[in-house]
Amino acid sequence: MDESPKRGLLAAYGRLLGPLVRILIRNGVTFGEFAEVAKQTYVAVAAKDFAVTNKEITQTRISALTGLQQGEVKRVHDLSERERNKRSSNLNRIVAVLAGWHTESEYTGPYGVPLEIELEGEKAISFSRLVAQHTDRNVPATEILDEMVREGLVRETERGWFRVLSRYYIPEGNAPAGLDHLSRTLRDLVTTLDHNLLEQDTKKKMFERHVYTEEGIRPQDLPRFEEFAKERAKLLLEEIDNWVSQLDKPDASSQEKLSTGLGVFHYVHKGNLGD
Repeated sequence: MDESPKRGLLAAYGRLLGPLVRILIRNGVTFGEFAEVAKQTYVAVAAKDFAVTNKEITQTRISALTGLQQGEVKRVHDLSERERNKRSSNLNRIVAVLAGWHTESEYTGPYGVPLEIELEGEKAISFSRLVAQHTDRNVPATEILDEMVREGLVRETERGWFRVLSRYYIPEGNAPAGLDHLSRTLRDLVTTLDHNLLEQDTKKKMFERHVYTEEGIRPQDLPRFEEFAKERAKLLLEEIDNWVSQLDKPDASSQEKLSTGLGVFHYVHKGNLGD
């Protein structure tokens, strides 16, 4: 890569990393700890996305792509394998359960209102069955239910019966689910931006738009904008969620299935947009 484009790319990444580094410093993560994760990511991406067609990528090629010594590549790869075996958060499972509870006809009553359901029961519907239908079944239904109750997504109405209180799950704080949400949201946004930069055919570019005020707004108008944007975005996302839920589900054993979605977020900068 020419030095001039490389400098521009590194400058752009410096701006991108700013908010992420702020989160790391706030949580006591040092540069050395971050650098170790960066090494793991370099090795993982090189191995996954830069292999020669129909050939297993070698440590020599990963070393050439990343600039890491071959011995370091092996050490980082082995460490990543051990990390991969650790348990992830329940974020995806909870999101899937909420979607099923709000959109599946057997779990909704008149006007699409979600039904109260039992944890276990002789009836065709139950929370355990809902979890089994919409997750990988690697985590007990009781564990997912307990987490949903703690997060205020579900409430027990009478012994063994539960009512769902929210359609969406936005985890807070530094809990595993919250950090999982942070990483997945940023990953999905950057993946879309990268795809659109590389794709020359405008018809194949993925949807990505911004609405912003070039001259800014008065601080006292921000609450009104927040309320308006939140209500309109919520209606749009619920309409899309309902549409997607009507599609035929891919076969569980099929390799030909895609993970896709649409994200909407609100941001506020103090000062100019480019700062």
